[in-house]
Amino acid sequence: MNFNARTSRTPLALASTALMASLLLSGCGQGTDPGTKETSGAQSSSAAEPTETQSENSVDQNALLDANDKLSTDLGDDYVQSWIKDGKLHVSTTKESQLSVIEDAGAVAHLVKYSSAELRSAIEDIMAWQGKQENPIRSSIHAYSLNPETGGITLSVDKTQMDAVSKLIEQDKPVGDIPVDYKVSGGIASPASS
Repeated sequence: MNFNARTSRTPLALASTALMASLLLSGCGQGTDPGTKETSGAQSSSAAEPTETQSENSVDQNALLDANDKLSTDLGDDYVQSWIKDGKLHVSTTKESQLSVIEDAGAVAHLVKYSSAELRSAIEDIMAWQGKQENPIRSSIHAYSLNPETGGITLSVDKTQMDAVSKLIEQDKPVGDIPVDYKVSGGIASPASS
């Protein structure tokens, strides 16, 4: 056996050795300054505990989710969807009279034209339309989601078929006037069932 021959593992071994050496050396010289006392374990244990700011963020997030649950129940069919943006809860509704209810709950209110049921039905319509298409269109839409900010739906589409899909949907209007937005999909193509 020739131990001097380089194998494909040699660069990996050298890189990992260099990484270990740099990690070990990075801790050198970080002790306490002469003349200062090291504090007891209280300082190191406080780093593991959440800070007051971290707790407030967690409470804020939970409060937003609780407010969303309450609004969803209170608004019933008038509730379309919600999202959190810039640390604020945004809620969309189909009824202008519900805007004040949303704002009184501390959320940002948005008036949209289509209900959650109509948007979910639009997704079913897009899927049925897609199932009738020939490939590559048939397998180019990878995901469907409600778009709360536009009050429509968003389709995740294979980037090579983006123009073709958007032109066909504009031409065929499988969802009527419901706004359709598109984003590039990173998903794997799978044809919709008809």
